Amino acid sequence: MSLRDVYISIVSHAQEEMIIENFSHIPKQLSGFNIKLSIIDNTGADLLKQFCRQKEYFYYYDGVTRGFGANHNKCFSQINPHTKDIFIVCNPDIVIHIDQLEGLLKKFVQTPCDIYHVKTYFDKESNYVDNPDKYFPRFFNFAYSLATDKRLHYGSNIHVKHPEWISGAFMVFRPDVYRRLQGFDEDYFMYCEDMDLCYRANSMEMCILYDDEFYIEHETQMQSRTLFSQSMMWHIKSAVKFLVKNRLYQPFIIAK
Repeated sequence: MSLRDVYISIVSHAQEEMIIENFSHIPKQLSGFNIKLSIIDNTGADLLKQFCRQKEYFYYYDGVTRGFGANHNKCFSQINPHTKDIFIVCNPDIVIHIDQLEGLLKKFVQTPCDIYHVKTYFDKESNYVDNPDKYFPRFFNFAYSLATDKRLHYGSNIHVKHPEWISGAFMVFRPDVYRRLQGFDEDYFMYCEDMDLCYRANSMEMCILYDDEFYIEHETQMQSRTLFSQSMMWHIKSAVKFLVKNRLYQPFIIAK
């Protein structure tokens, strides 16, 4: 029986040490799956290039600095996965334990859904979990969350199965779904491209599934919360684009 190829797309913005630390333990084969790390390098780091060469991972660097979505789109076009393969968009600061990766992959291939996500711990020791009950924000939701780090567009149903959107830090796709969506909108440099992709998926009546049976850990830095930082400027620009593009002109929503 042939193994199913699983491509894990990771983009490095001078994060080579983090990638090596977080993904060196991932095996090349796992219970019916070929695991193929696929690295897009924005900075051309020799350390990362050497790591990929030693591990025989896909590595791509062409001297062009791209945004989040454009980099993952570039990875997808370069590896060109087959219909029965699996394509995973994954942040460098994600930690995946082998048993969890094996379980979620087996669950994904057996489950009729288009985009798949799992429980995300920001801090597993303190049981700090990213709220999965996400709704599309409006203008004042963005403003309120940027000012207070609180989100009125997050609901209280921690057992939600089909949220409106999921975080781009970890998204599992069937390749034909990614092609139908035409990947991420590359006009977003960083932030909100995950919301935008999920908004389009909803409009196409695709199934977005949140599965709390398995988990990942996200060592997020939250740089967009630093006032007047470049990251915050990107976040504000992306928020405006998301609202205007999708005509979400209501002033706010309050999730229950």
